[in-house]
Amino acid sequence: MARDSSQGTTFDMNAAWWLLTALAVLAVGYRYYSAFLAAKVLCLDDRRRTPAHEHNDGHNFHPTNKWVLFGHHFAAITGAGPLIGPVLAAQFGFLPGFLWILFGVVLGGAVHDFVILVASTRRGGRSLAEIARAELGPVLGTVTALAILFIIVIALAGLGNVVVGALAESPWGVFTVGLSIPIALLMGLHIYVNRKGSVRGIREASIAGVVLLGISLVLGESIAGSAYADWFRHSRVTLTLAIAVYGFVASVLPVWVLLCPRDYLSSYLKIGTIALLVVGILIVNPSIEMPAVTEYVHGGGPIIKGPLFPFVFITIACGAISGFHALVASGTTPKMVDRESHTRPIAYGSMLMEGLVGITALIAACVMPPEDYVAINTDPKVAMVASVATKGAGLAHSAEQLASADSALTAHDRRVLGLESGASLGSVAGQSYPASKVLALSSGLLARLDYSVDPSAPQATTLSDADFARLGISVKDLPALSRSAGEVVAARTGGGVSLAVGMARVFSGLPGMGTLLAYWYHFAIMFEALFILTTIDTGTRIGRFLMQEFLGRAHPELGRSSSRVGGVLASGLIVLGWAYFILTGNITTIWPMFGVANQLLACTALCVGTTIVLREAPKRHYALVTFLPLCFLSTTTLAGGVESVRRIYLPMTEVAATRTTGWVNAIVTTFLVVGVTCVILGSARRWLAQIRGPAVAIDAPAAS
Repeated sequence: MARDSSQGTTFDMNAAWWLLTALAVLAVGYRYYSAFLAAKVLCLDDRRRTPAHEHNDGHNFHPTNKWVLFGHHFAAITGAGPLIGPVLAAQFGFLPGFLWILFGVVLGGAVHDFVILVASTRRGGRSLAEIARAELGPVLGTVTALAILFIIVIALAGLGNVVVGALAESPWGVFTVGLSIPIALLMGLHIYVNRKGSVRGIREASIAGVVLLGISLVLGESIAGSAYADWFRHSRVTLTLAIAVYGFVASVLPVWVLLCPRDYLSSYLKIGTIALLVVGILIVNPSIEMPAVTEYVHGGGPIIKGPLFPFVFITIACGAISGFHALVASGTTPKMVDRESHTRPIAYGSMLMEGLVGITALIAACVMPPEDYVAINTDPKVAMVASVATKGAGLAHSAEQLASADSALTAHDRRVLGLESGASLGSVAGQSYPASKVLALSSGLLARLDYSVDPSAPQATTLSDADFARLGISVKDLPALSRSAGEVVAARTGGGVSLAVGMARVFSGLPGMGTLLAYWYHFAIMFEALFILTTIDTGTRIGRFLMQEFLGRAHPELGRSSSRVGGVLASGLIVLGWAYFILTGNITTIWPMFGVANQLLACTALCVGTTIVLREAPKRHYALVTFLPLCFLSTTTLAGGVESVRRIYLPMTEVAATRTTGWVNAIVTTFLVVGVTCVILGSARRWLAQIRGPAVAIDAPAAS
């Protein structure tokens, strides 16, 4: 039963019922709708030789076990989007996100992925840009290719920004995630060098990889509390550069060395964790604390400033439908498909799994009190000294108290506050700092200012309700959660930390798990980081392929997929692009641009898919399976692009500190909106010509 509250309309219902409903809808969608698409619309046939067999080179084209490829594809497509998008969209309430994810994934996202993977597999593993050039003509094909290139860079920036925010200043997380890379390298060597790709090798490497990941998670706690902690405690800038190096290296190595085994290892963790979270929600059955619809549906929310329409759709992004998946489905995956029938579980099945990830992430975010949700996902300014203007909120009660704490200043505190050596705290008495910086101050300094912390503790994890109130931050259960997790979780924007907190709350509610919240929290952080990094390595590789296509127009040798110079140059350009956006933006500016770019790419892929289905399907009206999702998605996303420019980026140009970033974001978003609009209009002309002409069904292959 629904009821009204000061924060919106709330539910008197627990999470298990919503989860069971979602599972039922997803199961029916796979059993019946995907079977219809496979048999009637796409007419799958295992007699067709796939590119993995036609062009097997042991490097990019390689026939792969169905379930190993499912793991790679699922790991590659399931990045930050289905985890973070629903968490950020929770500010609008539980119900809008739940309905869009559930029906969007069955009728839109999974269809989009399935159609593009089959199309690419039947066209030699060609990229979406190449297929668009062949289907829509050279002009629209070039526009599509340029749009895709920008979209890849922006998408990877959006995903990378989340993992950087989750791992910043967290030795435990950095240590555990960092070890996953050498573990994956050892797995790849064992599977393909020692065991020659055999099932036995896959089984042995899988068991060893999972065990080693578990050991790294447990060791992470000891590392975080040891003298070696500073080796793994890094700032956002350092982590951004480290991830950029990783993405570059993963892009130029053969797929079997790092990309495939790491994605396969990550898929175990991803699927296992989601399964555990599903079981945990069903057993613990927590209450949905977030209102069904909040007061922010009209705009002005703490994270996403725009209204419910169209921002809930571009915020959730990958959880319901994702254009980035079209790049994977026309990038690495079609080059490894063994049989055409495998595309159904790999594409449609993986997307339904991603929808389930989005549902569970939304539930995990909505079972925490709204006050704590806002406290984690916002980074308000905190005055250094309380005053009437700040309603009594501030770091210190008075300028005298602030100045008296000079003796407790550390070199770390001076870096955080931007104080030169010898400068007094009194010199910044009239300033305000983001809450994230205030909470990062040393425990010794905070203790000198009469906060409830141990002066010798590495982090201020014991702040009380009164301490947060003194800083002007409204909380409910957050102080207890911070103490249990062993991390400062307030003002950790980006969605990653709030999701980890929600997941840890569910897991620690299981029988016998009440004292292990710290482990569950850092397990969730590792889970998120592995999700995202697998998308970054695959996405950078896909971007490399596309960039090489452009380089090949200037110098044919650089365009060859086997060209080492072309691969290194293209990978470097892609990495530089997404690293720039991470270093110059934040979640409020990057995520809406990522959402718009991602959904516009889905519109482009659906245009290509509609063109192909209209021409090749046995019946022309089967093209409605891609055309109807395109109509809805193009409406919401084009509106989202215009509103993002108007509400977010143009106001940034009026502030000196953000003027350049605001103009760059506005220009890129405008280019994408105009480019995709041209693709949609050009596609419509093609469809009309096809409808007026004779039907051409795809030829059945000869038996081999």
